[in-house]
Amino acid sequence: MLDFWVAIPDSALADEQTKRDRSVKIAQLARAFSIFRVNKVFIYRDREHDYNADRRLLKLLLEFLDTPQYLRRRLYPRREELQFAGLLHPLKVPHHKPAVDPSKIKVGEIRQAVVAKVKGQYFADAGLNALIPVEGSAPTGKRITIRFVSEYPKLRCKAISNEEIKEYWGYEVKEVQSLADLLNSIKGSIIMTSKEGEPLGAVEQELTRELRSTPSTLVVFGSPNRGLRSILKDEGKHPREFTKYFLNFFPKQATATVRLEEAVICCLSLLNYLFTNN
Repeated sequence: MLDFWVAIPDSALADEQTKRDRSVKIAQLARAFSIFRVNKVFIYRDREHDYNADRRLLKLLLEFLDTPQYLRRRLYPRREELQFAGLLHPLKVPHHKPAVDPSKIKVGEIRQAVVAKVKGQYFADAGLNALIPVEGSAPTGKRITIRFVSEYPKLRCKAISNEEIKEYWGYEVKEVQSLADLLNSIKGSIIMTSKEGEPLGAVEQELTRELRSTPSTLVVFGSPNRGLRSILKDEGKHPREFTKYFLNFFPKQATATVRLEEAVICCLSLLNYLFTNN
């Protein structure tokens, strides 16, 4: 299964005027990332202006939306940045399990949880209206994945790594200070999206072969105000230094611009088609 990674700038919200609109846009991005099984989201710095507040909001809301609802109150106390969280559409992804009676839990079932240590013993809150004893140790105070190792009424669980999970299990959000440094660190394929790029159709067959042979692909998006060529120029770099796939996914577009949330869902849709179509 291909790992899809995405990089967006901290200026991604620059075309939104209100906190409500910024929150809705982030939710649209989260939905797009989840639909197409994006595993990592990188938020890189756009040096045109100071976007620190927007970067914090992007990271906070993307992580909040990826968190199962039964863990949100424990991990996210009431705060101003989450003012419009109740308006945002849920992701409904595999790790967002519904609340169930503990007696329905089966051995081998996995859920996300938050672990606390009480009198030397680790317990997991997995949304079951009861704390579950954890075998061994586990990180406390943050979201992890657990697997149940015994059934009700003696439920017990253990912490597992996401590498042990076969289904889509959400995305990880990382902040990076330099887009160029991020690109230099990537071992898999890199695709940059740009109105100035080569039409996707010109490299469709070659790109399809690469998507199916590489373990991961990073898709990089520019900002609402400027493209990747300009963003990288501020770092003394050019897109062609990092990839041969500097692509226009919207040839002959009739609108002056394509909004970031539109670009993300359309580009990932086309790449998903290339990867999965026989």
